Amino acid sequence: MSDFVTLVEYLTTSPENPNFHSDTLVIAGNSLPYLIISAAKFCERVSEIRRVVFVGGIGHGTAPLIRNCQKSYPELVRADWQQLSEAEITQEIFSHYCLRELTLLLEKDSTNTGENARFSYELLKQDLPQRFWLVQDPLVQKRSHLTFSHEWQLPLSAIYPLFFEQPQLINFNRQPLFKNPQMDTWWTADYFLSLVLGEIRRLNDDENGYGPKGANFIPHVAVPEKVLASYQRCKKHLLGINRI
Repeated sequence: MSDFVTLVEYLTTSPENPNFHSDTLVIAGNSLPYLIISAAKFCERVSEIRRVVFVGGIGHGTAPLIRNCQKSYPELVRADWQQLSEAEITQEIFSHYCLRELTLLLEKDSTNTGENARFSYELLKQDLPQRFWLVQDPLVQKRSHLTFSHEWQLPLSAIYPLFFEQPQLINFNRQPLFKNPQMDTWWTADYFLSLVLGEIRRLNDDENGYGPKGANFIPHVAVPEKVLASYQRCKKHLLGINRI
């Protein structure tokens, strides 16, 4: 198994709970129209969902989201998307595929995962759900789950990460290759590297991470030694990449 396979499997594995229920779904800003469309179809099908919250300003995922839409769903793209927040773009895509009457709320100012969690909490604090579904890029989902739990003061079990299909990496050689070939174009090579390696750095609880020993944005995470060893061997790929 390649080191990148180990890292992706760790980042995208989360506990399953077939009995989870909530009337609220939160979609955090991300670059993957497939996730947004899948969330829309999920909400169309699951009648207990009554409220959808779109979270995200203009951040690192905005330009990749627009590019991915231009590539795969050009009929949805409008010229003024360059001036819109991720929340606004996501809501437009979502509403094209989910026609059921729902309460739609937008948080348009957050530019990182911590703000996603804090600002959405402020938006909903007058009617705060005690459980909710969370949609996020699967490579960022583990940290997003921890961050929302930390900021909302909810147990992890009260938030259900939902990304519809777990990415199964086959190999990384200049470009990520997945068991589902449709995922091969979800992330450019540089963006894939910055997400995967950046997430391991943030999750690892040391002075460079986001845990109590570092920035204290998330609770302590015991990253397995096997994962940390793979991360150390893969760090060489970060040379010349800005966002880590």
